[in-house]
Amino acid sequence: MRVHRNRHDRAFTIVPNAAARHDRLSLAAVGLLVRLLSLPDGTPVSIERITEQVDEGRTAVSRAFRQLEAAGYLRRQRTQDPETGLWSTQSHVSDLPMTHNPAVGEPGPRSVGDLPGGEKHQGKNLLPAVEPEPEAPEKPEEASTTDDQAAPAAAETGRAASLLARLGEHDRRLTLGTADVLRLAPLAAEWLVDGHTPTKVLSVLTTRLPEQVDAPAALISYRLTHHRPAKPAPKAAPAPDTRARCQQCDVPFPAGVVHSLCKTCALEIGREKAGPDDAAGLLATIRQRRATGRFAKGARPGSRFLPTAA
Repeated sequence: MRVHRNRHDRAFTIVPNAAARHDRLSLAAVGLLVRLLSLPDGTPVSIERITEQVDEGRTAVSRAFRQLEAAGYLRRQRTQDPETGLWSTQSHVSDLPMTHNPAVGEPGPRSVGDLPGGEKHQGKNLLPAVEPEPEAPEKPEEASTTDDQAAPAAAETGRAASLLARLGEHDRRLTLGTADVLRLAPLAAEWLVDGHTPTKVLSVLTTRLPEQVDAPAALISYRLTHHRPAKPAPKAAPAPDTRARCQQCDVPFPAGVVHSLCKTCALEIGREKAGPDDAAGLLATIRQRRATGRFAKGARPGSRFLPTAA
């Protein structure tokens, strides 16, 4: 037999040869141990849950659990909540046999095994106490500058977290947990502060994915850090409006048309200065000129603006 081993930099599990070649463990128990060691810390594990994920039946899985527990690789600890009185089971799995099983109850400072070398080495294993650093004098000007720069990022963090939480809707392989969303939200917020739209962020994070995504949080973190596009150029300011406007109601005229009053304002002013008969005559004159095409220079038939020439 020739063994071909590949170098892995992520998504792999190390199993000691003593566990992989254990004489008193069945192949099902060894496979169960490898599967349990590959799960993230805090994953809920039970016989029913494992049975749903593998082809073996519940009896075989239960037997494998008992073998691991007898060999010391698995320890199940039952505790009772003092407030509710409910009992819960916490499973502990190790790649080495846990020869010392503490009694059922609250875990001590070291949950598995005794202290190395006895109690005399206990002080050496503890980290030194961290002394508080002296407070630096406040600098109002620098602090205000930092706050001004951090304010936009803080305002966009909520939008970035909502965007990352919806990645699973675009691709189920990119589904992130709450802890990963909160951890990666500041990175995505920097994109939004630079002026990139949420559509641009989604496009970078969800396109050209590998065939197999083992660690979606690591993939999203890498792309947010290393695939960040250049900052978009600011949009040009709109050109000023140079069109002429009505002196009465400030309504703009079409480009190239210059009048002092629009037709509506001219009629209103004409009605105030003249009687009803004069206003009716002015309106009749406008209709006649519109029908015959006699309009002022720059006007056109059907225009809503009043011509200047009689």
